[in-house]
Amino acid sequence: MKKVVLIAFTLILVTGMFSANLTEVFDTAKASSTIYKTAQLDLEKTNLDYNKAKIEATNKKLELSGELSYYSGLSSYNTSMKSYYGDIVDRVFNVYVEEINVKTADLQLKNAQITYDNNTELFNNGLISEDILKSSELDVSDAQNNLESAQLNLETAKDDLKELYEGDYNQIEINIPTYEGVFISDEEYLNNNYNLKMAQLKVDISQYDLNNLPANASAYNKRIAEITHQTNILSLQDTQDTLIEAHKTTKNSIETLYKSLKNLEERMNLSQSTYNDTKDRFNKGLVSELELNTADINYLTTQKNYYESVRSYIKAYINYIIDTGRSLEEVGL
Repeated sequence: MKKVVLIAFTLILVTGMFSANLTEVFDTAKASSTIYKTAQLDLEKTNLDYNKAKIEATNKKLELSGELSYYSGLSSYNTSMKSYYGDIVDRVFNVYVEEINVKTADLQLKNAQITYDNNTELFNNGLISEDILKSSELDVSDAQNNLESAQLNLETAKDDLKELYEGDYNQIEINIPTYEGVFISDEEYLNNNYNLKMAQLKVDISQYDLNNLPANASAYNKRIAEITHQTNILSLQDTQDTLIEAHKTTKNSIETLYKSLKNLEERMNLSQSTYNDTKDRFNKGLVSELELNTADINYLTTQKNYYESVRSYIKAYINYIIDTGRSLEEVGL
């Protein structure tokens, strides 16, 4: 498998020798995550049960039934690992997003205070009504409440991350892998899918039952066995068709998410340029503090949208890697 090209993207400025990539955060969090620990215990039980079933099997049907339970356990394990990685990604990005929310709320409070101060002067000169002044006063109160709420949310996000990762979140380096070269063929996808393996085993089991009916089996029992087998064959075909369509949809979704985050990156850069220009004009006395803060808020909003897009892309990417039976290190995350 060709290793994908990485785009180095650092959410927060990092100091090289002290930085940790997302894979290292995943590895560190394993020691504390109940999701991960439970998944490993379930996997161990799945393997133990499978080995026991193979030893105790006295006929082909029991062997097939053991395999069916085994693949069901592996499928559940994959689902748990998706939850584990998704949980860590969410905890990391929640901190970044909540930091932006605090900065945005602080700027909104400053703007509300500026507007209130201006309105106070206008009111004192009889230029606006008391209702307008009161409304701007309430805006300050609302903005203060929003800031306090954002600060609490940030502390909660930091605590949630610290439960699983004690390192400095400012030093986490996020690499965004491209989707090019990571997609596999439909045939490979199907070969790695546990649902399809289970559907095939159900066909094999019903075929075994049909072939091993008692010589004196009733017409009813024979027909039920035939119906069960035919139903399993149809289910197998339906599962395969559904998986092929799902594979196509997943690949399209990942590609779309990647292109979307690249567009959002450009928007973020444009907003940063606008903010820098506004700041330069503010320093020259050409624009107000209110306009400067608004430009900063717009820049922070595009940052937040970008981070959310990166979050969605990385989670979708990881899920695809798990579904295709590969490790994160193998594909360069």
